[in-house]
Amino acid sequence: MQIFIFLTCALCGVCSGVVYDVLYVARAFVCGVDRAKFTIKDKIFTCLCDLIYFAVFAAMFVFTSVTFEFYSIRLYMLAGSALGAIIYLKSIHIIIAFLIKKVYNNVAKVKSDRGKRHGRGKTQQNSGGSHC
Repeated sequence: MQIFIFLTCALCGVCSGVVYDVLYVARAFVCGVDRAKFTIKDKIFTCLCDLIYFAVFAAMFVFTSVTFEFYSIRLYMLAGSALGAIIYLKSIHIIIAFLIKKVYNNVAKVKSDRGKRHGRGKTQQNSGGSHC
């Protein structure tokens, strides 16, 4: 029975990775992918996303525990959940993060090219007279 509980909790951890990726996509499109350029607003949004992730993960863990009648929390249940999340983050998340960065960079490039076409990318020089 303990192996079933451990594997169920690991699956719960993998499902939490899916929630993490949904929030990761939201962060990428709201804040960008370059953490060095984050503003205070971006950092607050990131903290809110992390809080939402942990709340959903806790709710998922409690729901799974109640559904399968795992009424007492054991250390191996938490270890299974953590292992499932780590497995997800070290495998599928890497692929999704790569794709999100590709899409984000392509969108940024298109916006940059569109701005240059409309004369927003270059500084306009004065054609007459000198201004001091």
